[in-house]
Amino acid sequence: MKIITTLLLTVSGINAGVYEELQYGDSKQEVTDKLMACNRVENTVPETMFARVGLNGTFKIKKDLHGINFSLFFDWNESGKLKVITLRSDAIEQKEFTSTLSEVFKSAHLLLTEAYGPPVMANPMPSSNKIEDGEALNSHLWHVNGGTLLMGVAKDQGKLHLSIRFLEQHIDPVAK
Repeated sequence: MKIITTLLLTVSGINAGVYEELQYGDSKQEVTDKLMACNRVENTVPETMFARVGLNGTFKIKKDLHGINFSLFFDWNESGKLKVITLRSDAIEQKEFTSTLSEVFKSAHLLLTEAYGPPVMANPMPSSNKIEDGEALNSHLWHVNGGTLLMGVAKDQGKLHLSIRFLEQHIDPVAK
């Protein structure tokens, strides 16, 4: 399990960034340069196309989790600096929700707990019929590097994804 943690979720360590060497506040060029130098992710489009297609989804983590691959997505603040890093799984068909996605969800939960300790909020994996298209339901929350790590399930065009989001913003769990 530790080997998978270091390959899929290389996120902890004294000099490590939020994810790999990425830091909140990095520029798009810094993010590009760091990912191009990282041997645990691969670029899926020619670098000359970055200006046209952007960085979202263009880098993929080389190590899969139960046969499911993850791509990297980013969000930027108004100054063009990195504020969110999302690891999003490949699309999983609705009929594979309880088999494939459930196993990936459990494994990701174990990996993240190994890396960061127990979550400050943990709920059962969201039910697929509770997730609307274009929505993500986060069930787990960790406080990491002064920010927040959220894990949940998202739906896009009727297909499901495991979503692991590193946010610069500190979010406290909702009390019931």
